[in-house]
Amino acid sequence: MFQKIDPTATARIAILSLLATLVIALSGCAGLRTKADSERDRLVTGGYQGNETLAVLLPESGRFAGAANVVRAGILAAREADPEGKRPKLRFYDSAAGSISALVRQAAKDGARLAIGPLQKPAVEKLAGSTTLPIPVLALNRVAAAAKPSNLYQFSLAPEDEVSEIAARAWGEGHRKAVILYPKSKWGERMSRAFRRQWKAQGGTLVTAQAFNPRATDFSSTVKKLSEQVAQADFMFLATPSKLARRAWVQIRSKLGTKTRVYATSHIYDGHFDPKDDKYLVGLNFVEIPWLVEPTPGDAVSSKGLSKQLPRLYAMGIDAYRLGSRLDWLSGNPQVRVQGKTGTLRLDSRRRVQRKLTLARMDATGPVKLEPTSDQQKPELRIFAWAKSLF
Repeated sequence: MFQKIDPTATARIAILSLLATLVIALSGCAGLRTKADSERDRLVTGGYQGNETLAVLLPESGRFAGAANVVRAGILAAREADPEGKRPKLRFYDSAAGSISALVRQAAKDGARLAIGPLQKPAVEKLAGSTTLPIPVLALNRVAAAAKPSNLYQFSLAPEDEVSEIAARAWGEGHRKAVILYPKSKWGERMSRAFRRQWKAQGGTLVTAQAFNPRATDFSSTVKKLSEQVAQADFMFLATPSKLARRAWVQIRSKLGTKTRVYATSHIYDGHFDPKDDKYLVGLNFVEIPWLVEPTPGDAVSSKGLSKQLPRLYAMGIDAYRLGSRLDWLSGNPQVRVQGKTGTLRLDSRRRVQRKLTLARMDATGPVKLEPTSDQQKPELRIFAWAKSLF
């Protein structure tokens, strides 16, 4: 007599067989990466031939001139770090003077093969609305509307990106109910709205959003009110700049303890550890550009000794210069990630640079990188978690 085969059991066996194949493939991929792959995935050189001309379109006057000077310094430092025979020629143009479209055309006429900039959003909007561009442009800002030219790329340090990453990380850790603490200001409202939007899109529940007076010195009443709501949540998003964070975090930590997970954006940290001031941030988790948390072995551009002025914009200048030679490659390989100063970078379908930041915790000696949880780190574990739910 033949034993009757259970079709459900057969299906389960087939699934397990497929999963085993997937796990072997995923586990082996890391081991099959070559040294060349590893070197290519780290932006430690410009990757230029040395015979190119790059146009740099940055404002020399107006409200963005100071930020532009820092970005320009980063570009120059990255070029200087390249081998002498691999340094392209740089031509600088004042993007605050005249039409930005005319400036790009002039740069192309002058022999530029790529333009980096502009920094001002209105100028980027102007380029995004153009029908065509004579040369590829890596804009240092981002606009909401889709860009018409197929050779316009957008690179931004938008704070909303950090908010989205925090929401995604919290969700990945299993948190579903959140509270928000933010200052009563335009910036605070902007950050709160960004988190609400992302958290809702993920399916999360917002228990409460508590605003506080940014001019206050005592946050005890705000924290007390918040603590009553935190008991119903499992995660808190703290949106606050550095000076406010130093005043508020000590009171938050003393009242809430360490049971509730708290994440903040990079705005809580000035980018240069000061034991006197930053001791008030110890224990706080936040997302940050890798350059301010992790060393980059083999890179001639170091963050040590960097001026205290806008270090993230300096890092942006470095990455913009090094991304320039790789735009075609990245746009043709959307699955590729490269390690830059401002994050792990990739190009999305709209030719916008997307950044994955480093998760850190403020320690007594400065920011310390937090490793991702094992299930986030290994795709095979996520597959087995899914498979478990089938049985």
